[in-house]
Amino acid sequence: MAPDVHGLVGAYLLHALEPGERAEVEAHLAVCPDCREEVDSLRAATAALALPVAEAPPAALRARVMRTASETPQVPPVVAAIRRRRRWLAGVAAAAAALVIGAGVTVGVVVRHDDPPATTAAEVMSAPDARMHRKETSDGELMVAMSHQMRMVAVDTAHLARPAGMTYQVWWHTDTGMESAGVLDEEMSVAVPVEDGDLMVTMEPMGGSEEPSEKVLFQMPAERL
Repeated sequence: MAPDVHGLVGAYLLHALEPGERAEVEAHLAVCPDCREEVDSLRAATAALALPVAEAPPAALRARVMRTASETPQVPPVVAAIRRRRRWLAGVAAAAAALVIGAGVTVGVVVRHDDPPATTAAEVMSAPDARMHRKETSDGELMVAMSHQMRMVAVDTAHLARPAGMTYQVWWHTDTGMESAGVLDEEMSVAVPVEDGDLMVTMEPMGGSEEPSEKVLFQMPAERL
């Protein structure tokens, strides 16, 4: 794992990471209580940054922000100093939200009041009641976690090999038949609602399949998750 994964938490909250980086942070959150606490404490402040406003941002704003970000060195924080950094980041996020709302300018809408963000795999894996299952497969380690309180299941394929042109697909095998729950073409992890039946993970061609292939990497009844 990259030594500066702790420094990616802010970008993770703003949905500003590449799929591979996002998967790395989500896998880290599953095992790091300090970073999970930081994510929870800053979620409300970052959501405030996305409040809709009446005025569109200047066309050059995005280019200026991205250029400044690329020229600013990112120093990875020490884990022991996370609590101090959390207080500082919360203050910065709140101040930025006030500035954005007061100026009538927004960089980009991430969260809307009528469109709450989807539950992430990291949120499911870090739930207090989450039960983790690690399965060694021919393609690497697959991680599956279920939160009964959230009624969600997380599937993490970050440590699985991905042959060219292939992806992983999540299924529910219920009394009514086989139902696709998600295709991980670009994402490394996904969170899906719990159904009555067996959870299955298979390897499929990019874009997913209408029916699962014979290469089943994981299968377990919902009541055992």
